[in-house]
Amino acid sequence: MNLYQERLQLLTEIEIQGRDILNELERGTDFDSFLRKISGYSQVISELQTIVPQEIYGEYQEFFDAFCEFCGQCGDPDFMRKNVENMVSSLSLSVECIEDIKMKCLKKIKRCICCEKRVAYLPLPDYYRQMEEKYHVPQNTKSETLNLNEYSCPECGASDRDRMIISFLKKARLRDAAEGAKVLQIAPAASIGQWIIRHCPQTVYETTDLFMSNVTFRSDLQDMNMVADEAYDVIICSHVLEHVRDDRKALGELKRILKPDGKIIFLVPVDLNRKETDEEWGLSEAENWRRFGQGDHCRVYSKEDLTDRLQEQFYVHSLGKDYFGEDVFEQCGLIDTSTLYVLTKQEEVPLDMAEQIRVDEILCKEGPLVSVIMSCYNHESFVAEAIESVINQSYKNIEFIVADDASSDHTAEIMKRYSAHYAKEMYFEENIGGRSEFLQQYATGKYIALMHSDDVWERDKLALQVAYMEEHEDCGACLTWCVYTDENLRETNDWYFFQKNKSSSEWMHYFWKYGNALCNPSSLTRRELCMNIKKTPCTQLPDFFKWIYVIQHTSIYIVPKALVKMRRYQGSHSENTSVASENNIMRHMAEAGCNWLWVIRDMEKDFFKQAFGELMIHPDADTEEEIKCEKYFLMLNHINQFVQYSAMCYLCEIFDSVKECMENKYHYSYKEFREDIIKKGITPSLKEKG
Repeated sequence: MNLYQERLQLLTEIEIQGRDILNELERGTDFDSFLRKISGYSQVISELQTIVPQEIYGEYQEFFDAFCEFCGQCGDPDFMRKNVENMVSSLSLSVECIEDIKMKCLKKIKRCICCEKRVAYLPLPDYYRQMEEKYHVPQNTKSETLNLNEYSCPECGASDRDRMIISFLKKARLRDAAEGAKVLQIAPAASIGQWIIRHCPQTVYETTDLFMSNVTFRSDLQDMNMVADEAYDVIICSHVLEHVRDDRKALGELKRILKPDGKIIFLVPVDLNRKETDEEWGLSEAENWRRFGQGDHCRVYSKEDLTDRLQEQFYVHSLGKDYFGEDVFEQCGLIDTSTLYVLTKQEEVPLDMAEQIRVDEILCKEGPLVSVIMSCYNHESFVAEAIESVINQSYKNIEFIVADDASSDHTAEIMKRYSAHYAKEMYFEENIGGRSEFLQQYATGKYIALMHSDDVWERDKLALQVAYMEEHEDCGACLTWCVYTDENLRETNDWYFFQKNKSSSEWMHYFWKYGNALCNPSSLTRRELCMNIKKTPCTQLPDFFKWIYVIQHTSIYIVPKALVKMRRYQGSHSENTSVASENNIMRHMAEAGCNWLWVIRDMEKDFFKQAFGELMIHPDADTEEEIKCEKYFLMLNHINQFVQYSAMCYLCEIFDSVKECMENKYHYSYKEFREDIIKKGITPSLKEKG
């Protein structure tokens, strides 16, 4: 529960307290009891201003002050008896005011675009007001962008300008930029950097500043000689130039390092009441506050002059509410005049940052056969959309193989409407929990693509994947990014499948520490590889251990574009296996324990050392006995208690061959093993139940 949720809960409790006292008074309670309660209630009311934002509380302050004064007089029983009716009406009005305040506070709850949390933005810190009072700063300014009342997010710290920048990055589709697109943030705001890293991992994100230590490189914005010409696709420069001695020189450097079709996302403080820019370098902190509004600023811009300076070197796009929309301004807590400047070298450069997808039309028509496999069960609300997203692919050389796994709804009937598009279709009377593996025996294509009957593919998914696989014969499987959605295909705030490409050993290390991050219904796999994959009787993790097998025998590649929409839901429709229910979590843990045993036990020595070198007790371990010991300790120290139990099973299997090595090099004997049996694995859970 965050601060504002706590405050709303307190307001609800105060409202209930007032109603209870009012009910008692109307029923005719004794005065002594009433006086104690009204005294406590008036004390709570007097502290409301510490709970309620001032811009809301101010509307009611005069009434609450009078109400508390009136309650103080009620300590006199004679006064109270004469003013019972006034007390009832005043108390009733106070409850109505509390309810009104609560509703206004609720309206302040927004969804921060940066951290996706439901929050009420905090006002500008009192520090600025205190400094303005200290240095007698004139109060005749009108900020173009600053929202004094809804300045920062209490969860992630994003300021109003940070939220506007992220809104632009989202609207302009930085997420869909080309792999390797370079982004530079100057004087980086942590909230913006975190958003880019989380949502746009295909970009190369760098930071710079003259004084900050946690940046990619340090530089003076007026002379960035360490940066090559035309190096960056996107530059974020927010509230920097008001600190710089020569802003025109700094703008020239930004222009030099920007690619021809690049974009600079630009903000500075602008005073809309100012006719001319005021600037001077080298003044005292006090004078900087008085003239420029902050102690480390050397200028304050007028809007007209700022535009003129920017237009000396760039084409200027001024983006306000018309561009972002009313809802974005409301959710981001932006004032009506808020403006984001996007600077380009050429007038015709589009603001959209998405890579233009180019599809090979000849390949789409004449490329190798792709076998699309789809097993369906009780997805009558979704299956038509899934089927149509396959048959409407730009890539046309497809054999579509489908089966219904004994659905109890109308899924089979809907599937039959599309029979003309199938190479093979089957309808079963017994449900076995999935037919995809069974259907693969009928595939004849060079590649196999798996489809879920409640998911949706983007139109160019297969075309992009086949093109990559045809050019990279050493790659065994190609996947894409995937976005989780609800049942109505609204994106949820989960970017788990947005992963950078990794080597096979890096993927193994990642899988061990974090679990699966590959989207199975995004996969395109060579058919011969599919036929050889080790089969496991898993419900939750069949895909996971399939990829663990694949990376030990070949490489994988992820197209860094969200080309699959994957539904995840529970409640209104039957629960799918993607949802984090209690049963699914328990199956997940148990299946991981069983399957990691054979994976680690059978892993080749060199691959094991590449994947887990930093987790090994002795990184120099190399003999067969030492590697077995390392495998045991790796599993024993896993967070999953079922994997720990598998480690114990493994030691029982290898004990004779490693006993001496365990004792001499790892100082681990039968005694320690006996203790670990009690402390680790599933034994602690059994003891709790017992």
